[in-house]
Amino acid sequence: MRKSIIALTLVCVLALSAVVSAADIKFNGALETKIEWHRDLEGNIETNPYSKLGLNFGLDTGEDKTRAVVEFGIEDKNDGGLNLELDPSNLKLKKAYIETDGSFWHGGPEATTRFGSLDIDYGPFATDKNQHGISINSIDVGPVRVNGFYGVPTEEHKSIQGFRTDMSLKDVAAGASLIHDFDALHLAADGAVRPLEDLVVGGTFVTQVDLAETEAAETEEEDTESAGMNHLIVVGAEYIVNNNMSVHGGYKSISEDWKPAYIAEQDKKKDRGQNWVHETERNNSGFYAGVATEQQGITLAADYDQMFKEAVLSAATNYEGFDLNVETILGVDGEPSFATKSAKLGVERDFNVIEGLDVAAKYAGEWTPDSGLIHSLGAKTKLGLVPAINGLELNSEVTIADLETIGYVIGADFQAPNGIKLGVEHVGGKYADDAVKTGTTAKAGIAVKF
Repeated sequence: MRKSIIALTLVCVLALSAVVSAADIKFNGALETKIEWHRDLEGNIETNPYSKLGLNFGLDTGEDKTRAVVEFGIEDKNDGGLNLELDPSNLKLKKAYIETDGSFWHGGPEATTRFGSLDIDYGPFATDKNQHGISINSIDVGPVRVNGFYGVPTEEHKSIQGFRTDMSLKDVAAGASLIHDFDALHLAADGAVRPLEDLVVGGTFVTQVDLAETEAAETEEEDTESAGMNHLIVVGAEYIVNNNMSVHGGYKSISEDWKPAYIAEQDKKKDRGQNWVHETERNNSGFYAGVATEQQGITLAADYDQMFKEAVLSAATNYEGFDLNVETILGVDGEPSFATKSAKLGVERDFNVIEGLDVAAKYAGEWTPDSGLIHSLGAKTKLGLVPAINGLELNSEVTIADLETIGYVIGADFQAPNGIKLGVEHVGGKYADDAVKTGTTAKAGIAVKF
């Protein structure tokens, strides 16, 4: 029965697309299907079929614009071997909403209103991607912009609501957000000011008030000022000394064992500028300072972070086509007072071997007290010599920790003329890092936009 309903839904979608096309109403979307197959060195097989369907409807109604977005997906894993049968019963509705641009009354301020799946992003400390309800964004009243949302209650929790206001003037910018959920108030405020042409001073304050704990403290006639409250404070400044030099510094503090409830996800690039809140091995407060300069084509930087008890020294330049970079991380206030935690060296260059054959080569070396010096040498190229496989990408890398710990990667990616993307990668040998996933991975997929 469920499969019949899904099939009927897809038929209705296709029929609707024909209708809206005839009415000159915008309709577009994307469909992507991919199958990934992995076999480890012990012979164990894991497959991961994946499909994603996105539909977008656009409707112009006078000066206002209305859009509807529906997104489906199939995600499934099968450890029993390569299984090409995608079960339609796994089709899930991942996102659905209607959005419109325009004012709520004649002559009123413009706004973007959404009903359905919400995407709340009021900054790194006020983000929520899993709400359903109504949101109103980008209401401009003079220099002030207002956003707000209401999440409908569910069986798991009560309703949730919040708003964000931002003000922007010539040399001053400030904003604040408040989210009230089922058991707490979450406040985040940030701002920046430019008192001088080359000086910017800013800060962020985040706090959470647990309502249940506060009410209990009031009942027991205890000190309610500190009951149920956590906080995060960041203040900093950056000064441009001249065209080749800048300095920055500040102070960070966060309540012990606390992480804001609506913090954005950890940055995959490991940028500590945002990720320090997610880290567990750090102090709860500390100063930070740094300087960056460019001299004779060499970019030099030095940073100190008391929260992590680290100092980072780095340099980068390009010399006759070679991109060179080095970085050293020193532990400060440890035993001994200064100890090298890691040191990195990287070299990259592109070579033109022959006409139609360019090779990008790289070397990376990293030293740590636990693993010693680990070397990585790699190269990749895109073939243009053979017409039948024009655009075939080849890559390889060898990682050497010692004579008994040598790992390697060999891979290829190709997009066929029919649009299918094919790829294969084999990871073998032995790595000092046990988290490296060895074995052979093959994948095939296709995506189409309409």
